[in-house]
Amino acid sequence: MAGVPRLFHAMSDSDSWCTPADLAADLGWFAVDPCSNARSHIQAGVTYQLERNEDGLAADWGTNSVFVNPPYSAPLAWARKLSTHPGPWVALVKLDTTTKWWRTLMETPGALWSPFRGRLKFEAPGKHLTANFASALVWKDWTPSAAMRTRLWAPIVGQP
Repeated sequence: MAGVPRLFHAMSDSDSWCTPADLAADLGWFAVDPCSNARSHIQAGVTYQLERNEDGLAADWGTNSVFVNPPYSAPLAWARKLSTHPGPWVALVKLDTTTKWWRTLMETPGALWSPFRGRLKFEAPGKHLTANFASALVWKDWTPSAAMRTRLWAPIVGQP
């Protein structure tokens, strides 16, 4: 598979799950979606897709707003890049407070987060699957819409 980014080789089946369409609508528009695919519902000006031999992790995001639904099999590199990203960002992640990647996001100055009120129903190729784990939204320099706030537990958690 010459020319395919190295991250493609280690993908698990759940890495192809998409953000649900209704959730994508509530998230709004982003300048960059570096973890996109042909089935994505995320509204973004620029998308990167492994299927097009594009490595969104290696791409320069500039200071643009970024949405990341990282590959859950390997989120640490994405968390590291988000933690240093100078623009607004949002990450849809598995709620797993025991991991190095979670700690990386939580130690990002200005980062806020909230768990979702219920389990998300992701879109996999040809089917919809309810996650067998809790999910959270983590963000910096971004404000959730009113519709998004109804999906999240309050209060929003962040650095003092």
